[in-house]
Amino acid sequence: MVDFGMLYTPRSRGGYESMDQERVLAAVLLADVVGSVPLYERVGDDAALRQVSDCLDAIRAIVAQHGGDFIYSKGDDVLSLFESSEAALMAVCQISHQLSKEPLIARIGLHFGAVIRARGAVFGDVVNVTARLSATANPGEVLISQSFFEALSAGSRSTLRLLDKMAFKGKQELFDVYTLRSDDGVPSTHVASRGTFVDRRSDPPPQINLVIRYEDQLRSCGNNELVTIGRSPECDIVVQRPWVSRHHATFTISNGKARLVERSSSGTFVSMGPGQEEVFVRREDILLFGSGVISPGRRSSLGDAQILHYEIIPG
Repeated sequence: MVDFGMLYTPRSRGGYESMDQERVLAAVLLADVVGSVPLYERVGDDAALRQVSDCLDAIRAIVAQHGGDFIYSKGDDVLSLFESSEAALMAVCQISHQLSKEPLIARIGLHFGAVIRARGAVFGDVVNVTARLSATANPGEVLISQSFFEALSAGSRSTLRLLDKMAFKGKQELFDVYTLRSDDGVPSTHVASRGTFVDRRSDPPPQINLVIRYEDQLRSCGNNELVTIGRSPECDIVVQRPWVSRHHATFTISNGKARLVERSSSGTFVSMGPGQEEVFVRREDILLFGSGVISPGRRSSLGDAQILHYEIIPG
């Protein structure tokens, strides 16, 4: 993932001296317009460029209308800062409504926290987490962090709904992620590809346990618990092979769903049951079903593969 904290440069409302440094609390909005590639193929370069430019201009105008500070636009995305989380939410709602009428849509991330503005750039983990939220969102979806949710008034919080928990790169704990309610106030069911997110339903989720076995190591994972695997002795399940990352992946259960959160450089092979195709995942999340095998960094058919067996058991 691009380190957005090192990339964006302020271009509006006064600018900053090259040696200035300021740490501020801000709501960070990243809107990444998607759909431009098929648009260029369908209508041609000139017409598509006009539509993309009009879309980005519309986003920037909405940001300015709500008092936001446009930082930079690179490619098809727009990064902005807001002093007020309420204003940022109003801007996002208007952007979502505006783009619903356009051939182009956006993936949007919203986060709140301390950022550093220095040497004409924006630095900090908050900006990078915002980029992660935007990159993980489905086209047309807004993903909102827990800290942004907590910065809102009670009335504004009621316009959001809890979507699920999410693992961020480089962080062990899971974070609550929110999204906008539908126009009629009723949460719509939405499942992302490979089960990155699953909406909460009105019925309580089923209680399950996830049992993981590797050689003589056996671990059980319950609701909202984590079981880590990797080469590091700090992991719950230690796999001592050079192709296994120190912190390779994490098993977790939330909302009655078992998930493998893969964050390694070499990837992981997953097979869910006899006769099922082996799936390769790297630095992404995947839902687990039934029982199967996990092979970090190697196909399970290779002689040196280290096989972990998992089984989902009703609670």
